[in-house]
Amino acid sequence: MDGEALLDAVARGIRRRVEEQARAEERLARFVFREGEPVAPTPGGATASDWRYFVARTLREAGEPGTLALLERIGPDGRRLAELADGPPGSTDRSALADRVGRLSQAGLLGRELETDRVTLTPLGEALLALADELARRAGEVTP
Repeated sequence: MDGEALLDAVARGIRRRVEEQARAEERLARFVFREGEPVAPTPGGATASDWRYFVARTLREAGEPGTLALLERIGPDGRRLAELADGPPGSTDRSALADRVGRLSQAGLLGRELETDRVTLTPLGEALLALADELARRAGEVTP
């Protein structure tokens, strides 16, 4: 995939995540009931149109130590959380991994099926892995 296609894939993934989050917020707002007053957005919160916020959040999560390695371990077919955990079931390592998977899922990089405990890469996660590989390749080509 060329550089332009990689950037398009990342941008599409971020847009898809923002749209999913907006739909979830709309569903949640339908359940809110306040007699006589409309539901107002929280002051100071990011809006769906604040694209820089979502880009920065995605890059922050992707830039955490070990995140790219975790995304690579999950692979294209996904894996069960138990397979990804280093410690025995119920250990702190598994809890920390579940927390990390939750953050990466919130950022739109991973999907998690709670019934099967399966973790999968989203198109955004796949695009960020490809982007990291391409940037590493290009950095290796640069001569001092």
